[in-house]
Amino acid sequence: MRRFFVSTVVAIVASSLGVMGCSSDGGSPTTGGLEPRDPLPTTTGIYAGRYRVPTDAGLANAASYLVDTVDWTVVGDVVTLHYDLPDGLVGGKLPITLSGSLVPGATTLTLTGPEVTGSCVATPTSITCHEIFGDLGPLPISMAIVEQVAARDYPGPVADRVAVAVVFGSDPIGFVDIDLQAPVIDDHGGGGGL
Repeated sequence: MRRFFVSTVVAIVASSLGVMGCSSDGGSPTTGGLEPRDPLPTTTGIYAGRYRVPTDAGLANAASYLVDTVDWTVVGDVVTLHYDLPDGLVGGKLPITLSGSLVPGATTLTLTGPEVTGSCVATPTSITCHEIFGDLGPLPISMAIVEQVAARDYPGPVADRVAVAVVFGSDPIGFVDIDLQAPVIDDHGGGGGL
């Protein structure tokens, strides 16, 4: 029964991807409609964040995931952004690392990494990076993990999170939002957190 349910959801989502999905023609990424207005941070930090997948309005609540730690590392004029895509989205561990050159005072930043290009903007309290991925391999890695995480963490229907995972697997585009007001305390492996 569960296999039929997931297959049905996959078929429904796949048939509507033309309406729901975002497409990438390989061109440069945009900031997803966000207007650059504040300079990007030139200091290193580890922050809590969120990952958002663009979807139709019916799946918008299901398309936002917590990200425990997002590293924003600045060494000289090079910024490195590192985080793991959420297990509840990709069904397993999938680390993402992008880097780019930051000019002090810049309001936009292009980052690149293996199979990903991103464009970042900032406000006084956050950084948002719009990312367009290439070949991340078959996604989700495990639909069972997507379902388990949804049942544990998401108050809505598990089917909604399954649908978002299918959309992302077919067209891996999203936004990582970094909350500059939520630094993560690094206690060097001592079990810390916020």
